[in-house]
Amino acid sequence: MGFSIDYDVAIAGGAYDNRMLQKDRQVFSDVSIPEQRQAADAAAEALREKLKGVSVKMSPEAVEYMGGIRERKESQRAEEERRRQECSYLLNPENAFDRVGTQFSIISGELSEMGFYDSLSDDETLQVDQLLAGITYGLNSVCGNLKDESPGFEQLSSHAARFELESSTAALRQFSEKFVPSEMRERFDNLIDQYYEHNAKALEGYRSSKEFSNELLAGIYDRTASKMVRPMREDEKIIQQAGKVKTEEADFTQAAKSWKTYFKKLVSGEKSVEDSITMMQDTLNALASGNSKNPGLIQYVSQWNSFSIENARHYWGLLI
Repeated sequence: MGFSIDYDVAIAGGAYDNRMLQKDRQVFSDVSIPEQRQAADAAAEALREKLKGVSVKMSPEAVEYMGGIRERKESQRAEEERRRQECSYLLNPENAFDRVGTQFSIISGELSEMGFYDSLSDDETLQVDQLLAGITYGLNSVCGNLKDESPGFEQLSSHAARFELESSTAALRQFSEKFVPSEMRERFDNLIDQYYEHNAKALEGYRSSKEFSNELLAGIYDRTASKMVRPMREDEKIIQQAGKVKTEEADFTQAAKSWKTYFKKLVSGEKSVEDSITMMQDTLNALASGNSKNPGLIQYVSQWNSFSIENARHYWGLLI
């Protein structure tokens, strides 16, 4: 896989992250040994003495620059507040995923409220949060109110996003069945329903910027083909073919039915993780290529959607 999840970033706002922050605060505030307190006070006093009489003179240019930075920050804050107020009435208060936050942090936060993590060690909490972050990472990069997208992460295609919707939802249901205590399960299963509802709605009509770009390039190649002074390169031919793929909603629906069948066989033990993911990938490649038999186009869409497939292979391997 050419891209891997930065879990230090992805699990921000989750149960493990909050637990570590609380421990850090406790250590910081628990300076109860007299010698340590005296040493800290002495260090602070020494620093104050060093700073006495120290002044910093800024050039007019620097003053203007810093003033400009403050103005930009104030303008950005005002614009963010305006958007927040304008959008707040559109949100469904009954769906937890309409709240501000990554989809992972919402799930981890709900589990914390249920007491799910109370009996888990730090290492166990970290493992659970990493698993949940991996499951939700792809869709959060498209549909999250706060995105945890990392540098170098390529925007999901519409085809990969639909796969992520089915795979992550099925994985959360398997997580519920395998790890969530029975007395918490109904509430968590309702949360999964909200997750599916939120993301399915957000994906209506979704297409990535690369899909738009390929479509535009395909049109340009078609219009200029007769005027080209050189033959089209192979990579240009592939982009032209990819840009001409038209996926109807019925195609997405049929693919989703296939994926759901594979997930059932995977969970029941009828098929292995490797075999199931391979079949899912074949369905995804057929969907994204318009059922093309061209090896070059199939390789192109397969590489494009490889993150979703490899990440699914990883978290399903941990769930089964």
